Amino acid sequence: MNNRLQSAGFVLALLDYFSINKPIWGVRELARHLDKSPSVVQRGFNILEEQGFLQKNKNKEYLLGLRCIEIGHLANNTRQFSQLASDYLRPLADKTHETIFIYRRYNDIAICNFILESDHLIRFTSKEGEALSLHEAPFTQIILSSMDISYIDEYLSKHNLQNNTLLKKQLSLYAEEGYAYSKEAYLAGTQGLSVPIFSFEKGVLGSLCIAASSQSKNLTEYYPLLKSTASKLSTIF
Repeated sequence: MNNRLQSAGFVLALLDYFSINKPIWGVRELARHLDKSPSVVQRGFNILEEQGFLQKNKNKEYLLGLRCIEIGHLANNTRQFSQLASDYLRPLADKTHETIFIYRRYNDIAICNFILESDHLIRFTSKEGEALSLHEAPFTQIILSSMDISYIDEYLSKHNLQNNTLLKKQLSLYAEEGYAYSKEAYLAGTQGLSVPIFSFEKGVLGSLCIAASSQSKNLTEYYPLLKSTASKLSTIF
C-alpha cells in the first residue's frame, strides 16, 4: 500500500512542474530535471493524460489538460475573490512590503475592489469601493492606455478630453512601457507603479498597483514581479 501511495504521490507531483514560466515539458527533459528514468516519467505522464490532466502537443510534449482547467475554474468559483486575491498577492507583498491594490474596470470607470495594506505607517488612502474615471489617476490611466485606439478616442471625446495633449502623451508613454509609474502625481508623499490586468477573452479587466512612500526606493524594480502577478490574477476575474 505504501508503495502505491508513493507512486500516486510521484505522479501528482509531476503536475507541480508545470507553471506559467514553464507550461510545457518533454519526457526526457523532465526526467533529466528530476534525475529520473524517462520510462518512470513517461508512465506518470501516461496516467495523467488518461485522466485528462495532461495533453500532448504536435511535438509530443506535454501541457496541462482540460481537467486541470475545469478544476481551476471550480476552485475559483468556490472561494471568495478577496481570499483568492490575497493568495495571489501575498508573495508580492512579502517581497515589496508595500501596499498593493486592485482596480477593476466597469465600462468607463474603475473601482477599487481589493487592498492589501503594508505594515508601514504610510497607508494608501483609497478605500475598497472607491470609483474613479479611467483618466483620473495613473493607476486607472494604465487601464485606459491599454485599450484599443478607437476606444481611447471615443472615451476622450465623451469626456471632453480630446484636446488634452498632456493626458494623450501620458497614455502613449504608459502604452509603450507597459506600466504606469508616478511620483506624487495622485497623492503627496507617495509613489505608485501599476500594470494592466488582461484576459484574452475579456480584454482589459483592470489594474494591479503598488503604492509606497515617495521616500522609499523606486518601485519600477518590481515591474517584472508585478506583471507576472497580474497575469495570474486575470484567471479569477
